[in-house]
Amino acid sequence: MKILLIQPPPNTEFGLLRLGRIEPLGIECIGAALEQDEHEVRVVDMRVDGWSSLQSQYETFGPDAVGVACQFMTDVYSALHVGGFLRALDPKVTLFVGGHHATLQDNDFMFKGTPFDALVVGEGEYTSRNLVRALRDGKPIHTVPGIITPANRHKGFQPGETVDNLDKIMLPARHLTKRYRNKYHQANRVPTAAVETSRGCPFDCNFCSIWKFHGRQVRHRTPSRIIDDLNSIEEANIFFTDDIAFLHHSRYKELGNRIKDVGVLRHFAAETRADLVVRHRDLFELWYEVGMRTIFMGIEKIDNDGLKSVRKHTDKEKNALAIRILQDIGIRPMPSFIIDPQWTEEDFDRLEAYLEKMQINQSTFTILTPLPGTDLYETYRNRIVTHNYLMYDVLHTVLPTKLSLERFYERVARLWSMTAKHQRIGYKAVRSALRLHLRGAGFVFWRLIRGLRELRDPKAFLEIPVEYPPPGVVKFAQILEQQ
Repeated sequence: MKILLIQPPPNTEFGLLRLGRIEPLGIECIGAALEQDEHEVRVVDMRVDGWSSLQSQYETFGPDAVGVACQFMTDVYSALHVGGFLRALDPKVTLFVGGHHATLQDNDFMFKGTPFDALVVGEGEYTSRNLVRALRDGKPIHTVPGIITPANRHKGFQPGETVDNLDKIMLPARHLTKRYRNKYHQANRVPTAAVETSRGCPFDCNFCSIWKFHGRQVRHRTPSRIIDDLNSIEEANIFFTDDIAFLHHSRYKELGNRIKDVGVLRHFAAETRADLVVRHRDLFELWYEVGMRTIFMGIEKIDNDGLKSVRKHTDKEKNALAIRILQDIGIRPMPSFIIDPQWTEEDFDRLEAYLEKMQINQSTFTILTPLPGTDLYETYRNRIVTHNYLMYDVLHTVLPTKLSLERFYERVARLWSMTAKHQRIGYKAVRSALRLHLRGAGFVFWRLIRGLRELRDPKAFLEIPVEYPPPGVVKFAQILEQQ
């Protein structure tokens, strides 16, 4: 069978969302699983391609089924619009949707009048494969475990199979995104490839739904399998997509030593917890030797009461020590902080003082957002002031602010200006832009410039972050609002 997999276009690329575009690893993993059954698979990444390209590729390929990804709440409208666009183009094609948000909020896709025939719940490698097998064999898809349809949504749904051993699944089918790969970047690191070394998280932060998606379980790929994956990648820049990398010392020590022995060093970036940096300093010293240069850490709050309020299960002393350790080693710490809409001027002052004291030159700031599927949503759902999904990019508030909205965003923008003060356009920036241009990646420089300018401009925050307003997006936004 012919299967088309689609990464929908962004409804918004406001600010921080312009600073990176990571390859659609989930789609590549599903593509690899489908190719095991000798299906012909193609991928359209609409973050790069436009609507006319989607139509021409669809008509040329003539797929039997189409899968659309929806990982984030801000992708819902565009995923629905892609479905509606293709349903109008071909009323008979089987359309299915899947991903993190789609799994946690199936009502966003399984409503009366939806363009989709099915929703893949949870991890897609096994379930998507079984769905396509049922289509090939002429069997009813609502009987496939892990598949929600209008017919079984309220009765008859059976959970799908979970990937118990990540080594069992095929390596991502990166050849499916070959023509896009020079467009994937993390900041000015282009091209950047994404690698998964583990899945899941054992913690239960109340603002996060990842631990719920994975049932608070963590599964790891073996170092040998990760080495196989790295050896198949041409890119020099690697981003570990793990929810928490370096969770188990022995696994990452073995992996680091094997990379060191092979002698093929990369520029690595990953996300982890501050307490793991404190506990495993020797591990990060080893990874610095093999190319680890950036670590993203969810510091979230600068005091212990704040950390308890989000169930971070760490303390301010460990957070500060982790930043110092990475700075001493030579790895750039990229801490992230959560801004509460109920903050006063004094709360913003305290965070600014902390950034100065810790000599943090680069960090990120997200606004406390009760995303559906999180415990925080259950706590704050009656206080939410907007249900416009485009505002749920964690850069805009969907809750009431104690300061005036204008002043709140002035303070948020000031934080971004403060932490990015060493990123002014000077000699190094011009030299970097020239190098990017000579490599055919000048677009990255302008994406970064535009994103940083937006984050430093309080007026930009007050505008609804719509990148494009096709009628289909408006239509489905109205349907969801009325539910």
